[in-house]
Amino acid sequence: MVTKAELLTQTAQQASIEANKRHLNDSATEQLQAEAQAIVKDIFRSIGWENSENVPEIPPNPLTAWHHRTLNDRELDWRNLNFAQEELQQAAGRYLRAPWLHCRELDWLVLNTLIYGDYLAALDTIRARTMPFSRYQSRKSGKTGFRVLTEAWRGALLLLKIAAWFIIFAAVSPASPLGPLIWIGMTGWWLWRKWMIRRKNNALLKSMFSAYGALSPTHLDWPRIWEGLEKSQALGAVWNNMIYPLVEMRMQKI
Repeated sequence: MVTKAELLTQTAQQASIEANKRHLNDSATEQLQAEAQAIVKDIFRSIGWENSENVPEIPPNPLTAWHHRTLNDRELDWRNLNFAQEELQQAAGRYLRAPWLHCRELDWLVLNTLIYGDYLAALDTIRARTMPFSRYQSRKSGKTGFRVLTEAWRGALLLLKIAAWFIIFAAVSPASPLGPLIWIGMTGWWLWRKWMIRRKNNALLKSMFSAYGALSPTHLDWPRIWEGLEKSQALGAVWNNMIYPLVEMRMQKI
């Protein structure tokens, strides 16, 4: 885990060292420190918890620390953790353009937040596209009562669909001997297609989270990180364009 306060102190020290190398005066040194600290501030400002009242006028609560996420964090993060992707990308871009500021802690923070933000975005997109709207909304809300009502409604709807299926099956049976076979075939194809879509989406999300899991808080294995990104991209993952330049830069120094 890294904290905002620790990184602000560290970046100020690195800026002072860089200022001494450039023989800058006090005013220019302070400006360089402010620029370095602004990157850290913007990264943390771009990530925050949504307010529990869900009032649009109240901004998300910004974080003051960041830890490596696990699958146990995923559902709560999906519901409540907000990423301002554009602001985060801009901060990452400024960090890439300041090699004197580069350090293991900031490398980890930038990659960890970018990759996890992309993973949550993919998770939300897949769920929004494949889940019934009522189920998506109930899971997103996190309210137990809402979820119970939704699942009861979905269960009743499923029973109606099953009843409708048998009614149609009975209707086509007298019309043609091939009718039941065609109806069963259409149903089988529809179920197979749904299964294939789910399988593909699950493989993509698993691959993306595996790529994220390579970002160990104690050791950054750059070849392993690169391999994870490439594998997930082959399955359809879309990564922030700030991720690859940073990984490539570090791999060149191995």
